[in-house]
Amino acid sequence: MDTLSLEPEFSASIAILAKKSYVDPDANSQLNRTAMLPGMRRVVGQPDLHPGNQYPIGATFITQKYIYPPLIGNDIGCGMAVYKTRLSSEIKPQKIVDKLRQLEGKWTEGDPQAFLISKLGPEHAETGKAHLDQLGTLGGGNHFAEFVIVEELVDTALCKEMNLTMDKTYLIVHSGSRKFGQTVLEASNKMQTKAEKKLLGLEAASETGKAYLQQHDAACAWARTNRELIAHRVLGRLNAEEDAVKLLDIWHNNVEQKLIPSIDPDHPCWIHRKGAAPSDRGLVVIPGSRGHFSYLVMPEGDQDKNGFSLAHGAGRLLPRAKALVKRPVASKQGSIAALQTTDLGSSVICEDSDLLFEEQPGAYKEITDIIADLGPFVKVVAILRPICTYKMRNEQSDHRK
Repeated sequence: MDTLSLEPEFSASIAILAKKSYVDPDANSQLNRTAMLPGMRRVVGQPDLHPGNQYPIGATFITQKYIYPPLIGNDIGCGMAVYKTRLSSEIKPQKIVDKLRQLEGKWTEGDPQAFLISKLGPEHAETGKAHLDQLGTLGGGNHFAEFVIVEELVDTALCKEMNLTMDKTYLIVHSGSRKFGQTVLEASNKMQTKAEKKLLGLEAASETGKAYLQQHDAACAWARTNRELIAHRVLGRLNAEEDAVKLLDIWHNNVEQKLIPSIDPDHPCWIHRKGAAPSDRGLVVIPGSRGHFSYLVMPEGDQDKNGFSLAHGAGRLLPRAKALVKRPVASKQGSIAALQTTDLGSSVICEDSDLLFEEQPGAYKEITDIIADLGPFVKVVAILRPICTYKMRNEQSDHRK
């Protein structure tokens, strides 16, 4: 394969897939600035697009030659897993609430390193070793473990093929690589030359680039194992871990290589996803806010225009600071109680009042608008109703940071 050269004046194409979904002007500005980075070929804002600290969230960035660790951020490998459990769909939410305890902090019922090795192999004995106390923990922000039931089997043929049924309860786990991902990003920053820091990115073929990609892949593997251990811990509280079947596990914060003929038929590209689910890996879960339905979807049709990606959720409508002061009723205690039971009748376990307000349903976009905007790229397989969402309890809460 011949060497790829890039024209410095090259301008990336920009697409925003939001028609019904609101897009904050700041997110649009961030998307436009990102499109100017060297080597950028295509930028796609998903319907859940919203502003980040520097770069937008809910977006896909396709480059050649260069990779950009800051586009992925510090939670490398963050994603979602879905499990079918043996628990009846008739289970009472309060039973789950009562059982979900002692999930904060280090997993003490087993050896985290042994668990990691059992999933990834002995070659990963040192992977993220400094952060094993966090393996099996959700972290803060928008991470969660949520029990759902099937509200509607939309595509009955696909549901039958995947053994999706209305008589069982399902578990969605959303988490990432915890402090391990932060360590990888910081190490990459320290390794960069002055020229690389000025560029903001790395040549993928450079020593710094290859070192980052190696650690990035390790963090992604660690994050996936983290979700597995979270599921093991959560389901163990309900004596349901033995029979659980994993339906999917996807990363929505990562970078990967892919040949995209519409961009260049001879040289592969780098797809950076920041809060964007892959649409070339089969079944995808797109969760709503804690008070709304979630959707299982199957990508279909040409995935080129959407950057081989989909929305990873509803996407924030309100910044956390604004959501924090938005109270549904005048009394703070009344507001807390109102947010612990949603309009759908599901329970929310969150003993951090600030986080509860930050993550309230009104802080997110309408999931039905997100799904409508994704219409050309997916078929809805099933609609999921939340019955209990676990965010955090005040048990060894220092491990959540």
